[in-house]
Amino acid sequence: MELQWTKIFLPEIKELIETKDFKGLRDFLRERHPADIVDILRELDPTERVMGFRLLDKNKISEVFALFEPIEQEELLKQFTEQHAKEILTEMQPDDRTQLFDELPAHVVERLLKLLPPLERKEANELLNYPHNSAGRIMTPEYVGLQMDMTVAKALEHIRKTGLNRETIYICYIVDETKKLRGVTSLKNIILANPDQLIKDITNEDVIYVHTTDDQEKAVRVVQKYDILAVPVVDNEDRLVGIVTVDDVLDVVQEEVTEDFQKMAGIQTTEEEYFRIVFSKRILNRVTWLVVLVIAATISQTILKRYSGVLSSMIALAYFIPMLTGSGGNTGSQSSTLIIRALATGEVKSKEWWRILSREVKVGISLGLIMGLIAFAIAAISLKEFTVAITVGISLCTVVSVGNIVGLAIPLFFRFIKLDPAFVSAPLIATLLDATGLVIYFEIASRILTPASIP
Repeated sequence: MELQWTKIFLPEIKELIETKDFKGLRDFLRERHPADIVDILRELDPTERVMGFRLLDKNKISEVFALFEPIEQEELLKQFTEQHAKEILTEMQPDDRTQLFDELPAHVVERLLKLLPPLERKEANELLNYPHNSAGRIMTPEYVGLQMDMTVAKALEHIRKTGLNRETIYICYIVDETKKLRGVTSLKNIILANPDQLIKDITNEDVIYVHTTDDQEKAVRVVQKYDILAVPVVDNEDRLVGIVTVDDVLDVVQEEVTEDFQKMAGIQTTEEEYFRIVFSKRILNRVTWLVVLVIAATISQTILKRYSGVLSSMIALAYFIPMLTGSGGNTGSQSSTLIIRALATGEVKSKEWWRILSREVKVGISLGLIMGLIAFAIAAISLKEFTVAITVGISLCTVVSVGNIVGLAIPLFFRFIKLDPAFVSAPLIATLLDATGLVIYFEIASRILTPASIP
């Protein structure tokens, strides 16, 4: 819908540019939401895009710039004058600026840091010095700080003076003279309180916080669990140094989900954007797991060779090998995906393994019976060989049941040994279950089919 909306107005925008009606274009852009302005500017060529940026007012330009993807931001910075780039970087929120610097090459960051005024440069360097993927790296140092002995009237006056440059004013943090975090209150509580009332009377001293060195995922979990707009970040001495807001949390969630998908697909994780990854790195990111899977697949070759006697005695068994191996791999991939996601979101804990196992055993058996009956019917109709149909049905029932448990057990084992369960890629599960399925199939076949017919 947004793209269609942009295309409706695009001819009008192009006409304003061609007729050099910059006042009309400025008025048009001024009425739009920053996210809509981004969509509009993306439809323009690079020269027109820079022109559009220059027409934005000072307060909106940094907000619009922050909404572009890092690769787009880098291209825009190349076309801005040094003064224009300085103005945008200075006006950006510290956390947005850090995110931009994280994506840029080191020599570009070094050049851009020199454009910043001393105070902003010091602030940017401090944020960049925190560990990668830590709460300190994604926080903003711009928050509303109040003191216990302030009156509500004094607090409101302070918010009016400083709030314009703060990330959020809806949550206010109470600190002492040494910046140690003492409590938290909301703007709603302040507005509704008596002007002469002290801030300490409307303060919640039971504050949930994270440390600067905590993993960014911990900040995400805190925001999700306690349903708060921002989580305070303290240093090792419990001094408040910044906050992580909900918009930063959404960025982390997207980043972590992308990383998990890459791992589960058997791709080496990378934070670089698709078009920024060079050809050689794309190959390296994928080839390692593919080589591992090819080597693992040789197990199936060995199994087929081992049971060649059974296969040659009843060639019809070969018709159902793809069905058996495919169903086992698909079932394992399903169960591993479900449990990995549940572990990642905290819905289940690895210590609940027995409860999880007992639940999934029932699910696996039920799925196996359904799939086994279907396989039996297919084999009976297509071959009209009752013994082979029984073999296929029982085998598929067993393979699906086992596949469900294997797909569940491996991620739980990874979590137990303190490894990320997302490393258990779906292709690896499928490859292991291919081999397992073949063993089950031929063992069952060797017992059901007439012994005299098997060499």
